[in-house]
Amino acid sequence: MDTARALRTWPRRVHRGVPPVLVAVVLLALLLAEVATPRWAAAEHEVGPAEIVPAVTAAYGDAGTFAVVVARQEERLTGGSIRAAEAHSARVQARTAGSELAGRPFPTASLVKLFLAEDVLHRARTGAVGLTPEDRAQLEVMIRGSNDPAASDVWVRFGGAQAVRDVATRYGLTGTAPPLRWGQWGETTTTAADLARFLARLPVIAHPDDAAALQGWMGTATPIASDGFDQEYGVFGTLPGAAVKQGWMCCLSGQRHLHSVGIAGGRVVVLLSEVPRSVGWDAAKAALDAAAAAVPPPAAS
Repeated sequence: MDTARALRTWPRRVHRGVPPVLVAVVLLALLLAEVATPRWAAAEHEVGPAEIVPAVTAAYGDAGTFAVVVARQEERLTGGSIRAAEAHSARVQARTAGSELAGRPFPTASLVKLFLAEDVLHRARTGAVGLTPEDRAQLEVMIRGSNDPAASDVWVRFGGAQAVRDVATRYGLTGTAPPLRWGQWGETTTTAADLARFLARLPVIAHPDDAAALQGWMGTATPIASDGFDQEYGVFGTLPGAAVKQGWMCCLSGQRHLHSVGIAGGRVVVLLSEVPRSVGWDAAKAALDAAAAAVPPPAAS
């Protein structure tokens, strides 16, 4: 087609008196905007987990073994019928999706500290144990700074193995178990599906004050952990305002384990990874960063 001739005909079809060059510029700008904007960025409603999970999995690449689950946090219901509660539960399940390895067990590394803190708070709430202000401060630093000495002390004093079992029972976690070796709390095993269920059900299983405390500690996680490890990878620093918990460990069975979980805008994101020891921390972090970056920000409420 003769471009000059085509441009001369556009003003008659668009609007009399509009300069042809201006029309061409506007059309080009609209075309470029359509190409540059992610499909879900322009969506009128929040993108569902079933759409997010494949994008996150693809973004992670082939750095190692990777599992992802995306879910929505449940809301505590007051009153209402059993039928309404069942309908609500069905809607929640429909808003959960996971990758092919969502049910594959991984060592938790420091993610077990979430189970440990929740159970200690729960037992204190029921009167089974007493907590001093120092005990609560220890739980807080265990989550915010991922402090290992605090975790080891809490694990021994409050029976960490039983805490893992109790949390698994109360939250319905079928792939979670305490470590086989006594005291090696980082070798507790869990799955991406179980972690997502735990974080999604936290507001309805835990006492509201305990759920708020745990999520508040996650929301104020320190960029540098107590042992000097940089925690700003994966969900941390990628999803605005996310409450996070990170986990890392080397080298069980010759593998590095690097995990990142978070809650942002009511959306739960669980990223679990395992890479060979030959893959350094920087490369493992870069893969999780890419995966987390593929999660769209939560829709504005």
